[in-house]
Amino acid sequence: MEVLHTAYLIKAKIDFEDADLRDFSKRNSYAEKTPTATLPFLETEYGNISESVSIETFLAKKYKPELLGTNIFERAKVNQWIEFGSCEIQKCLNEIIYPIFNWKEFNKDLADSENKKLKKYLIILEKEFEHGKKYILGDKITLADIVLFRYLRYFMMLHFTENIRNSLFPKLTKWFENIMNTPEAIEAYGRTILCKKPIKSLNLKIDKTKKFKAYEKESEKKEKNPLDFLPPSSFDLESFKSEFLEEKNGNKEQIIAKFWKEFDPKGYSLWWMEYQNLEKEGKKLFRMNNSKNFFLERIDEDFKNYAFGVHGVYGNEGDYKVRGVWIWRGNEIPKEIKENDYFDYMTIKKLNSNNNSDRQLVNNYWTKLNKNDKIDGRILFDLSYF
Repeated sequence: MEVLHTAYLIKAKIDFEDADLRDFSKRNSYAEKTPTATLPFLETEYGNISESVSIETFLAKKYKPELLGTNIFERAKVNQWIEFGSCEIQKCLNEIIYPIFNWKEFNKDLADSENKKLKKYLIILEKEFEHGKKYILGDKITLADIVLFRYLRYFMMLHFTENIRNSLFPKLTKWFENIMNTPEAIEAYGRTILCKKPIKSLNLKIDKTKKFKAYEKESEKKEKNPLDFLPPSSFDLESFKSEFLEEKNGNKEQIIAKFWKEFDPKGYSLWWMEYQNLEKEGKKLFRMNNSKNFFLERIDEDFKNYAFGVHGVYGNEGDYKVRGVWIWRGNEIPKEIKENDYFDYMTIKKLNSNNNSDRQLVNNYWTKLNKNDKIDGRILFDLSYF
């Protein structure tokens, strides 16, 4: 996305291939074309280039050299801040952000240590904006701004709440918000939704000693969910989810048929959801995958005990939508959905279990789970369910 950001900013004429890199055979075939066996890569008239900053530097020199600085000092400063982002800030992703997506095991001690370092780095950046500069070097955006924006984006979306942003680095936050609202950043990344509350990994690494007991004791202190106080329901959501998730033979239809016989519309409700694309969103598959994942990662893990959802990316090339069909306890939209940072950008419609078309909608979303299945005239490209 950083390369796209640069390309849109300098109006570089490049073709972008939106590939599903979870297809490892395709991924490996691409990697073979790159000097470093890494992605992304750029095919040029001189040969292929890989690594994002190298690609962006090439594009900037070709289309808009001032993006790299207008004199020897500015060029050095641009490189300085790119190195700072790559060598210092990016490393903090490993312990703070990657565990959220289960890309790495969460270790609280390491995460706390990296969080302290990260705050120190951002306070250093904050000082660069003390004299009212709009960008890191002054009034004009450079490649340093683009690279730093990309490294900070995950932290601003998933880790640093408004209170922390405003108290520790308000000027840096203003710089970040200015960039995230530019047409080029929106076209490259889509919406950047700032964090209301930090997203924490539940993939905890805790020794089964006093620490573990302390964690268990702390867990017991949690307030009961308001959904626990609803009248008892005859529908066993946990049993349904177990049957659904354990079915590996393509017989989801039988499970859904049983679901309709057991469903309790007084105790549970069904909902259709869709993310509201901005005008320039919905064009790139990988970006819509990110929107889907960011929304789901903001769903409180405890709420998943009261809900089941099938949420995916559906569409045709250049016209993608993030949609899903959910069931949850109660008949109103619960706080866990309302408090999600994406809530204001979602269309949420309650379904009627007595309506045949609504039933068919549920059937379609909950049984057509394979890539390239078609629902509502749209092809399924990416899917999550729990």
